Amino acid sequence: MKVLIIGNNVAGTFSAQNIRNKDENAEIHIYSQENYNYYTRIKLPEIISELKTIDDLIVFKDDWYVNNNINTHLNTTISVINPDEKFISTEKSDHKILYDKLILAVGSHPNVPPIDNARELSGKGVFTLRNIQDAYTIRDYINEKNCEKAIIVGGGLLGLELSKQIKNAGLDTRVIEFFPRLLPRQLDVDCANMLKKDVEDMGITVELDAKTETILGNSYVEGVKLKSGNKYDADIILIQAGVRPNIELAKDTGLDIDRGIVVNEYLETSKKDIYAVGDCIQFNDQTWGIIPACMEQSQIVAGSLLGDKEKKYEGTTPKNTLKIVGIDLTSIGVYDPSEELGGGWEIMRKIDKTNNCYQKIVLKDNKLKGAILFGDKNAISFINKNIESEVDPKEVRKAIDAYIYKCQNCGAEYDEAKKDIAFEDLPDSWECPKCGSSKENFEKIEE
Repeated sequence: MKVLIIGNNVAGTFSAQNIRNKDENAEIHIYSQENYNYYTRIKLPEIISELKTIDDLIVFKDDWYVNNNINTHLNTTISVINPDEKFISTEKSDHKILYDKLILAVGSHPNVPPIDNARELSGKGVFTLRNIQDAYTIRDYINEKNCEKAIIVGGGLLGLELSKQIKNAGLDTRVIEFFPRLLPRQLDVDCANMLKKDVEDMGITVELDAKTETILGNSYVEGVKLKSGNKYDADIILIQAGVRPNIELAKDTGLDIDRGIVVNEYLETSKKDIYAVGDCIQFNDQTWGIIPACMEQSQIVAGSLLGDKEKKYEGTTPKNTLKIVGIDLTSIGVYDPSEELGGGWEIMRKIDKTNNCYQKIVLKDNKLKGAILFGDKNAISFINKNIESEVDPKEVRKAIDAYIYKCQNCGAEYDEAKKDIAFEDLPDSWECPKCGSSKENFEKIEE
């Protein structure tokens, strides 16, 4: 069987690996527009600050592809897919490359909001960061233009990591976020406020609930103007406002598309023997731009392609686990049940304001449905083990180190898992709300 994969990102590369694990005889070819083997995009900002080199980012070296008998074709753009005659052609040649099975792992591209003058000044101080070449281009521009002030439009995961590395490169750095809080898709309000404090403590200015209206400048970037009327000087503007699936090749091929390439539960497209995985797909009206989804899909497509249809794709629980701006952060599943319909929700959390740590576990009918861990990752193994499973609330308390303290005078209880502040963080002058006893009169209940 000859399998062609278009895209050497996480979805494409791990699809190849999973196919090889299941079939040692399949002929596998990966085609990529880029000049490099699969590398991690999360650390791209560290190329700009020169903390990392391309060799540090490449996940699998040449010998891995040789040992797994996976053929790579770098710096190659696929221009034609013929699903009836089952061949592809490249931009450089009309030569027909035949296939038995084809996987589209064509990824996504940066979303650029409708900001006046943004496209006109693209490359003249306005940049997006999506690949290695982008990182080198940004780094060179900063050095050549002696940039001193930077603005990052977008306070998402990559936007914040980028802001840290731009700050590390010695620039005055400001983050402008459209939403009222940082990481609105990963954090609730309380945790987002703690993150904002940590980011600002690094010397990065954060402006929330702010819409960037216009990029100022003619030949080169000079600054931005917000909808509020505020103006800020800048030598370089980096737009990190999410991504959009790459669908043009699929559209030209006649595949069903919407926001992404439409696939079924076996990751099959609307054309026989053509599959799609990763950022480019749409399943059940949803798109995913997260690594766990790519990994899960790559396993399913390998089985599906080889005729094993026991495992179906049902979507991926949103999960982000990374060190963002030097802080451990995990966000998984339902993190803010106030936005969900129906009852039965219970929240247990530990807010350690002294150390700026936040642990929150969300239950529904005693099932663990989601969590946020910020600055403290001790509970991560408990969460990974029990997500979507029934758990004992006592075990949840133990996992997040939250306790109940009981007044020895009147029996009133202070439940850390239900309060906005840890017991140890309460001021020494705090008194029992029921009888007025001092904080020293409370004892921890060991369960």
